[in-house]
Amino acid sequence: MKKITLAAICAILASSPLYAGERVGDFALIDHEGVFHHMAWYDDQQAIVLLPQANGGTDAQALAALADLRASYEAQGVTFLLINPGLDNDRDAVAAEAARLGIDLPVLMDDTQLVADMLGLRRLDEAVVYDPASFELLYRGEAGPALGQTLDQVLAGASVEMTVADTDGAEISFASLAAHGELTYEHDIAPIIAENCAECHRQGGIAPFAMDSKLAVKGWSPMIREVVLTKRMPPGQIDNKVGHKMRNEMNLADAEMQKLVAWIDAGANTQSETDPLTRLEWPETKWTLAEALGEPDLIVEIPEQTIPATGVVDYMNIPIDLGLTEDRWVRASEVAPGSPEVLHHIITTVIPPEGLRDPMEVISEAIDSLPEERAVAIRTEIFAAVAAGERPPIDRILREPGLDVSGLLVGGGDADQGSVAGYAPGNSFSLNPEGVGGLLKAGSRLNLQMHYTTSGKETTDATEIAIYFYDEGVIPAERMSGGVGNAFSIDIPAHAKDHEMQLVTYVPEEAEIYSLMPHMHFRGKRMDFTARYPDGSEEVLLSVPAYSFNWQLSHELETPLRVPAGTQIVASGAFDNSTQNEFNPDPNIDVHWGEQSWDEMFMGFYSWKNVEQTETGTD
Repeated sequence: MKKITLAAICAILASSPLYAGERVGDFALIDHEGVFHHMAWYDDQQAIVLLPQANGGTDAQALAALADLRASYEAQGVTFLLINPGLDNDRDAVAAEAARLGIDLPVLMDDTQLVADMLGLRRLDEAVVYDPASFELLYRGEAGPALGQTLDQVLAGASVEMTVADTDGAEISFASLAAHGELTYEHDIAPIIAENCAECHRQGGIAPFAMDSKLAVKGWSPMIREVVLTKRMPPGQIDNKVGHKMRNEMNLADAEMQKLVAWIDAGANTQSETDPLTRLEWPETKWTLAEALGEPDLIVEIPEQTIPATGVVDYMNIPIDLGLTEDRWVRASEVAPGSPEVLHHIITTVIPPEGLRDPMEVISEAIDSLPEERAVAIRTEIFAAVAAGERPPIDRILREPGLDVSGLLVGGGDADQGSVAGYAPGNSFSLNPEGVGGLLKAGSRLNLQMHYTTSGKETTDATEIAIYFYDEGVIPAERMSGGVGNAFSIDIPAHAKDHEMQLVTYVPEEAEIYSLMPHMHFRGKRMDFTARYPDGSEEVLLSVPAYSFNWQLSHELETPLRVPAGTQIVASGAFDNSTQNEFNPDPNIDVHWGEQSWDEMFMGFYSWKNVEQTETGTD
């Protein structure tokens, strides 16, 4: 690369337009190791420096200069990152290249090329200085003295004008972006909105505003751009570049993101002969499952609850008599929230006519079924804790290999017993595959643990639950079961930005895994699930890199995964108890396990179907 002297830099700057910062906006990307990086989260840093990376093309001189700058400025509150501008999307290959070059920085994977284009990166030796508080660019040019001067100004609290210095490195090809040069609202944009947004963003939908016409989409286009680039919407996004494909994945495709942002940046032209969004029709029924199964066989009306405008609402436990006078087998169930703006979640427990078994009785029987030496060791540990006035380490005991506590998941430990759907935003129904179901005995009841949050105005909630039965006399041949991992020992230090935890759940029999769901509260940051097989091999099943308490989704595998008996599902995640977490109720306290939202949980919910099941046929 040609050397650029300070005199040359001055000459370049004299002919370059200067700005008091060039605002490009916020963005978020996932790095080559699957870690989520949202620029707004870094607003406690003085600046962010980004340099392009490309397999076989990273500029060696620029990389060396970046390392020198990092040594001088990182301890002063400057974050250094690399960004792959859509030239490579194989993360393993990027990781191998980083290892070869001795790079220990995150490489942000800009698969859509939208961020690199937004930052104005055009050459591989071109670095930028970005302000994560104002979302402005302060410098674009070589990674050298001029960049250091900009950082010195930032650290001194001086007013910084945008500096642009030309470089002569290899050019970055933006071929994938160039493919979306000619876009129309009618044929390119409206179909994306209809497929991915309109179901929630419509009159009567759960979203706060409607996108049901071209005028509405144009009006909301700046916000659409922001939430797409920060990956806030669509909600509940997974890292779809790793793991198994999920049936209910809500991510936008790379090409869809490119089209939306390119169209908005070009002025959001809505000229069209017709407006496809005005022609969308929505079913009149409140039940999502009605399209596939028809109207429900039983609708359970939950007594109306009045939620105050402000304050904390204690958890409610509401008993419901189903009124069943005969046994029925459940195919599916669904919750229709009356007021989704205040109903945060429902945990549904089926209580059989004979009542629920005592959990400690189930655990004791499970311990007794273990080999005597192991059972004695566990009993001794429990006795010692009780004798010392301490809580027994139940969460650790429940992770004992071979400990079958499936009786905790169904009332009375009856393997036939069915379940009824609970509710969380984005997760409102349960649908068994054809031929799979569970039994609701005559006289069964429900207990609903209902959690409400206030919304600023007094609200009345009238939620309903729909249940779909198999035809009378039909007994489905198979049962869906599953597991719940729950870590009760949670100790998150105050101000911790990335407090890591891990939880192991065992699959006792050969089974097909159908779904996985992470659960944490406001400080939940990320969680991923890995299958660890008895032979020692592992594979990633699902990664949720930016967990949101507002969107708790059960992620359904498009193709159920068959796993051998003894497989471990390892849930690994982290909490953010710092001021950088905008949802954190109080970063100044240590946080422990608890049911309220300001406490924490670390849980994994799994559904699987055991392979070896006795076919019962039909009556």
